[in-house]
Amino acid sequence: MASGTVFYVGTDSEVAHHAAPLMGRLPIRIATAEEVLKLAVPGDLAIFFSEHFERFRSAIRQLQSRRVATLYAIDGILEWRNAWENRADEPASPWTMRPVLSDKVACIGAAQARVLWSWGNADKIEIVGIPRFDDLAARDTTRNLPRDPNVFRILVMTARCPGFTDSQRQQIAQSLADLCDTVRDTDRLDGRRIEIAWRLKGGMDRRIGVENQESDSDLADVLDRVDATITTPSTAQLESMLLGKPTAILDYTNSPLYADAAWRITAKEQIAQTLEQLIRPTEARMHYQKSVLHDALQLQSPASDLMVQLIQAMLGQAQSAVRSDRTPRFPKAILPPADAAPPSLCLPAAYPMRGVFQNDDLQKLQTQLADAERETELLHRMIDGLRDELGQAHAIFDSIHRHPVAGPVVRARQKVIDWFAKAERGDAEHDS
Repeated sequence: MASGTVFYVGTDSEVAHHAAPLMGRLPIRIATAEEVLKLAVPGDLAIFFSEHFERFRSAIRQLQSRRVATLYAIDGILEWRNAWENRADEPASPWTMRPVLSDKVACIGAAQARVLWSWGNADKIEIVGIPRFDDLAARDTTRNLPRDPNVFRILVMTARCPGFTDSQRQQIAQSLADLCDTVRDTDRLDGRRIEIAWRLKGGMDRRIGVENQESDSDLADVLDRVDATITTPSTAQLESMLLGKPTAILDYTNSPLYADAAWRITAKEQIAQTLEQLIRPTEARMHYQKSVLHDALQLQSPASDLMVQLIQAMLGQAQSAVRSDRTPRFPKAILPPADAAPPSLCLPAAYPMRGVFQNDDLQKLQTQLADAERETELLHRMIDGLRDELGQAHAIFDSIHRHPVAGPVVRARQKVIDWFAKAERGDAEHDS
């Protein structure tokens, strides 16, 4: 690895969990923005977890002027309300990431990369993922069976900052209260009692009068104890999807989603139906959930591997530039392009009542196809024969209608039949 120091900028409480997956593989020093400004020298690399606040934005500009490389390592989803519908007096910059200040930005997935591209960051984007999710991504969720056949346990949670304005917080509180009332009024679904595990932030538990049971537990451990998740827009939705839990977004503000989901609740009337779907998720919904997760989060390679590769490349290029007395400049793409192929739909699971989808024996399927093609050919021949007979019958009827004696008799007979039919309809209408 190139010489030089790698700093992760922030306090221990802010960045230790971001840096932890990397520290066993790279010498990384956690330091506040003020400390980094004192310690960093040309050719070093400073990793930022945020560009929202002035202490970081100012540090990035000063470090770049000193030829210190800078990397913005995004560790979560983008949130519409935070980006576009925040308070006027919000201390965070209202145009964060528009554009990104750092030399490079590590995105969590392809969907986020597209948004940042549209915000004017085409030359800075690298798709990495979330290193702290690597262990979760490696888990086997194919046998994600119900915990208890008699109880369906749902984790209901909010983001760390549930809302950014008073109006948003009121809508969130109302959505949580409506959910609580609906569950209370629902005896059982699919023979199972509904139980909620609350994990609410921002005082929402006190606001709606419920008790947080899971506020201090590790989220992955909590998810292991539940069957489904309902959450406001949050990076936690990706964690839930990673563990194979049916995951719904609760958002009465009905804001656009930068990270989509297979279920959304935007009004009280949708809660009961969504609960029924979460307890019996179809293969189509779960496949869509996997697809949006794949788009939101890079999962083809361990994110830690890609982040280490990116850090080493940036540090090496920064060191080389300083040795040549140049300002560090970085190529448009350092990492190889991410594999964009989505997960395939499992046809046997999507169509369990269709036996043909359960058969993966190629020879049997070929034989069945040949039989079906032969039967289709025979049916087409029968249809052609019936059409010929029908044409002959039409020709006979036409000749009868044109006959000078038989034609008037047939037409008179039809008039009598029509008259009786009309009379019967009239009697029926009179009786009703």
